[in-house]
Amino acid sequence: MQTVRKIYENLPKVIRVPDALKNRRVEVILLPLDDVSATPRAHQSRNPIEDFVGAWKGKPLVRPGQGEYETREPLQ
Repeated sequence: MQTVRKIYENLPKVIRVPDALKNRRVEVILLPLDDVSATPRAHQSRNPIEDFVGAWKGKPLVRPGQGEYETREPLQ
């Protein structure tokens, strides 16, 4: 079995995979080696939509009329 183990001092955004392992069934494990806990940032909530509540600073948004609902023939 071929294994690859590499320790990164600063994990890049993209990790290159050896050609011998491409298009094969593999297991990838990322294990942090420092004691920094992975806590969410203080300003972020668990629901990403809540991060945008009250963020609009322009003119009030007005939803235009949606028009009339079309009449369709019933399905047979």
